[in-house]
Amino acid sequence: MGSLPFARLFAMPAFEGLRLIRLYSVQHPMIAPDALVPIITKVEPNAFSCDFPAALQLHDAVPTSAPYQGVEFYRECLSSALLLELPEWAKLVTLGRGRFVKRLKAPEFRDIRSLFRQARLLDEPPEMTDIEWWDRLQASVRSDQDADKMRRARQAEQLSLEYEIRLLQKIGITKQPVWMSIEDNTAGYDVLSYRVGELGLLNRLIEVKSTIASPLRFFLTRNEWDQADQFGDAFVFHIWNLQVETPVLFERTVEQVRPHVPVDNEKGQWKTAMIPVNI
Repeated sequence: MGSLPFARLFAMPAFEGLRLIRLYSVQHPMIAPDALVPIITKVEPNAFSCDFPAALQLHDAVPTSAPYQGVEFYRECLSSALLLELPEWAKLVTLGRGRFVKRLKAPEFRDIRSLFRQARLLDEPPEMTDIEWWDRLQASVRSDQDADKMRRARQAEQLSLEYEIRLLQKIGITKQPVWMSIEDNTAGYDVLSYRVGELGLLNRLIEVKSTIASPLRFFLTRNEWDQADQFGDAFVFHIWNLQVETPVLFERTVEQVRPHVPVDNEKGQWKTAMIPVNI
């Protein structure tokens, strides 16, 4: 059986089907979960309302050590399903429980809201065990988002590397560019390439950024800017727009970026700046 749509996994028929499978697994530990389904459907009067194909797929995601009754079971189902596939609406959880719950009040989230209510996660005021569950979910979502950012960063770096390989071939340079962020993460730039100078090859230090934001923008750290400022004309920014089907490269020099970089005032120091691409 192939992977089922998230909407089928993140639904009460799947949760209830899994609850029955777990209950019968305790009673019949030698019988495989899929073989329990025919038994359950013959014995349980409410089995007709369960989505057992989705429950079996969810069975692989929810820890077997999880309770199979009470609110803890539903909480395990919720968190496990969300970590299988994180829908856009679930990413709001990083903004805080209140903002997330407010979003769930929209009519289109009625069924989803009922799942959280069944898990007693909408109770007011929340108890400490409720808060701990939300904190764990937020941490997992942030971890997934960080992984997504890293994947986009690596994709952009690879695009820059491929771009430089083609360009060097075109201008007659046989030396290959180096993926510095892989070889030496302390270098202060992502790709080392080359250009032809009056006395030979010149190093070209490339800081690569990816963006899916609109309007197009990228984040610049203080350390990245210090490196750029130090190397001047040898340093360049590659910003890849990854929100389009065919990624688009924007190349910016240090001097083009400079007017948009903050300055320190008295005892205040900037650490990260948001820089527009269309400069």
